[in-house]
Amino acid sequence: MTHTADHRFEPPAAISVAHTLNGSRMVLRIALKIGAATTALVAFMIWFAPGAGWESDIMLFKLMLSIMSGLLAIGLWQASLPPLPPTVVVDVAAAELRLIREGVPAEYRVLERCSFRDLHLVEMSGLHFTFWGQGNRLLADVTLSNAAIHASLLGALRSAGKLA
Repeated sequence: MTHTADHRFEPPAAISVAHTLNGSRMVLRIALKIGAATTALVAFMIWFAPGAGWESDIMLFKLMLSIMSGLLAIGLWQASLPPLPPTVVVDVAAAELRLIREGVPAEYRVLERCSFRDLHLVEMSGLHFTFWGQGNRLLADVTLSNAAIHASLLGALRSAGKLA
């Protein structure tokens, strides 16, 4: 039995959505940025508080509060940044596709590993490949400009039965 890719029909638009498109992450990131700006303002404005004397215990309290507020502001700002997208590694020799998160410990680095035989569908349009996982999940979009790498990937996908 031979498996071939059918390029005549485009997948429905709902299948190509890789994640939920609600605004909860955006609202959380905005709230974290507002919190970071507020705590940075507290760290700066604590030194201009009216009615505070110049005694050593009050100055030590102000210093400790401004350092803690500054560190909290930095932490909130870092938490509000969007996550880095994973790196796509197409290993032709091992005949697998890997999604790798950079900058994390080794045991959490590989997000997903899928062999060419386990792919649901592979679409090719010129030098552009789209890899679909089980359940019609979009795994990766890859555009290759090197002809030798394109030919080796094309041969590996054909031998796995994903392209005609």
